[in-house]
Amino acid sequence: MKKITISFNVLAAIIAVTILQACASTSGTQCVCAKPTLTPPSGSGPAGTTITVTIATTTGAYLRYTLDGSTPTCGSSGHGTLIAAQTGVVHVPLPDVFGRTLKAIACKAGCADSPIVVGNYTASH
Repeated sequence: MKKITISFNVLAAIIAVTILQACASTSGTQCVCAKPTLTPPSGSGPAGTTITVTIATTTGAYLRYTLDGSTPTCGSSGHGTLIAAQTGVVHVPLPDVFGRTLKAIACKAGCADSPIVVGNYTASH
């Protein structure tokens, strides 16, 4: 059996590439998380009901979202509700008069935040 020696720098690079797969490298120096997707991207339904929306992003990132039109932010003290990317299911309530604006962002330590995705959900009358 042949013994293989891997230097610490090579091992660290392999681990970093594995961890950062959730976000793509754009300039070779920093990764940027992919913009999340919303399914459905917008919609309407009867007043007083909810629309189930799936927020998806690349594996390894986490998501933050808001339903009040404010902008979600990343980080340990980020703004918005935190959910795991694997879950990604949000129930959007449709009030009697106004709709809801869902905004979501993908986040990962060591990577730039994703662009924000916006979905508009309204109550039909």
